[in-house]
Amino acid sequence: MPLRVLMPLLITFAVMLRLAVYKVMAIPFGGLSTAMCQYDCGWYARLAAEGYGSDSLFQNYNDIPNYAFFPLYPLLVRAGIELVGMGRYFTGLLVSNLLFAGFIYVAYVHLRRTRVAFDVAMWPVMWPMMWVVFAVLFPLSFTFSAIYSESLFALLAVSSLGLLQARRPLAAAVVAALMTATRPTGILMLPIIVFDRAMHLWHHRHRADRLTLLGEVLLPIAIAPLGLSAYMLAQYLALGDALAFNHVQVLWEREWVGPVAMVASGLGHWDWGRLLLPKGLQSESYFAAWALLGLVTAAWLAWRRRSSEAFLLAASILLPLSTGLHSMPRFVATNPFFLFAVFELAMMIRNRIAVAAVFGTAGLLHGVVLVFWFISASSTY
Repeated sequence: MPLRVLMPLLITFAVMLRLAVYKVMAIPFGGLSTAMCQYDCGWYARLAAEGYGSDSLFQNYNDIPNYAFFPLYPLLVRAGIELVGMGRYFTGLLVSNLLFAGFIYVAYVHLRRTRVAFDVAMWPVMWPMMWVVFAVLFPLSFTFSAIYSESLFALLAVSSLGLLQARRPLAAAVVAALMTATRPTGILMLPIIVFDRAMHLWHHRHRADRLTLLGEVLLPIAIAPLGLSAYMLAQYLALGDALAFNHVQVLWEREWVGPVAMVASGLGHWDWGRLLLPKGLQSESYFAAWALLGLVTAAWLAWRRRSSEAFLLAASILLPLSTGLHSMPRFVATNPFFLFAVFELAMMIRNRIAVAAVFGTAGLLHGVVLVFWFISASSTY
C-alpha cells in the first residue's frame, strides 16, 4: 500500500485508539467528557454554545468576560454541534481529535520535506510510523485531544509555514489569517511572511512588471493579519474596545513584567513541592523551567538552520512569558516546532533498544500526566 494512503489510515487508527484508551482511563474520574474538560475547556465549550459576553454562570469566575479566547476554534465546535447534533463536550472532543489527526499528517509532510536526513539514517522506512507513535505518546500531547485550540493552532502553523516554503505565499497568508483568529500568537507568522516577501522583492527587483511584483509582495502581507483584524473590529463594535482581548488579561493577573524577570522570579520561588497540588497553587519554578527548555530548544533549531521554526517557537514562548508563567508547560509542549526538535533528537539515536526505551518511557509518562490532568493537578495547567 502506498505511503500516501497508509499514513492517513495509520494516523486515524492511532488517534482513535488513543481516545479509546482515554475513555477507559477516565471511567474512575467521571467519564471522558468530564475528565478531559479541565481549566480553559469550560470557556471554549461555553463560547461554542453561547458566544461572547459575560460568563457569570461559569464556576467561580463570576462575571469575567471571555474575550481573551479567540473565535475560530469555538466557531468550529459550534459548526460541529450543528452538524452532528451532539452536545458541546462530545463535539469538542471530536473536533479536537480530527484536527489533531490533521496536524499529525501535515507535520509528517513537513518533516519529510525538511528532514531529509531521516531517509538516509537508520530509519529510512520506519520514521513516518515512528512520528505517528511519537505524536500520540508524547507527554502533555493529550492537550491536543482536549477542548482547546492547541490542535487547530498546530495544524495551521505547520500548514502556513509549509505553504510558504513551497512558494505558495497567498495560500500561506490565508492560513496565517486563520492562525490570527485562533490565538494571539498567530500574528507571529506575519514577520516571516514579510521577510519572505521582502526577499522576493529583492530577488526580482529588476523585473519590468513593477505593479505585478508589488502585488505579489503586498497582498500576502495584507491578508495574513485579517483574522486578528476581524476579531478586533468585532470587539470594537460590541464593546468600543478593539483590544478587549488584551485588556481583559489583567483579570487573570497577567501584566507586563518581561520574560527575564518572570523566569528569574519563577526559579527564585523554588517551589517544586507544589507540582501535585490543585489549580491555584502552581509551581512557578516548574513553569519557568519549561520556558527555559523551550527557549533552549529554539536555540538548537536556530543552530540547525531552521530559522523560521526557531523564531515561531521562541516568540510563542516569549510573548506570553512577558506577562506570566501560567500555562507555560502547555505552550511549550504543544508547540509543533518543539515537538519536531524532540523527535529529530530521538531519530539521532543509533541504538534501536534505546529508542524503544525512550518511546516506552514517553508512553508511561503520558499516562501518569494524563491522570494528573484528570485530577486538575497544577503540573498540567
